[in-house]
Order: sequence, then structure tokens, then C-alpha cells
Amino acid sequence: MRIPRFPADVARELLDAGYHRVDQLAGRSPESLHAEIAAHNKAELPAHFLPSLRMAVYFAETDRPDPKKLFLDQWG
Repeated sequence: MRIPRFPADVARELLDAGYHRVDQLAGRSPESLHAEIAAHNKAELPAHFLPSLRMAVYFAETDRPDPKKLFLDQWG
């Protein structure tokens, strides 16, 4: 995963879920990714996971991402 300012804990969960490349996130729903990760986790996911996944999907689907949208507070 090479998304600027992307939280390491969310990247680890995506890797554990089988997503090893950013392009694998294109076309996916952030909510379905969140549900998939939550199903494998015994603990409640922190609040920053869903905004992080929204940012990751945006990054994967956009050829030239807007640098202003690569901050989690833009996706809350």
C-alpha cells in the first residue's frame, strides 16, 4: 500500500484481508471493505477505519488524486 498519509493499522488490516495492491481497491465499496475487515476482527474497529477506506478507494480510482483529499479529515 502506497497511499500518502494512510494509517498503518488500516493498511495491515487490508493486507491481512488479501488486498496487496492499491488497484485491488478500485470499484470496491468502502463500507463493504469495512464490513469485511470487521468480520475478521474480534475487537471493534477504530473510528478512523471507514474514512481511511473511503480515502483509499478514492486514491485507487483516481488517476491524479487531489492532494487536499489525501487527509483523513476530508473523509469523515
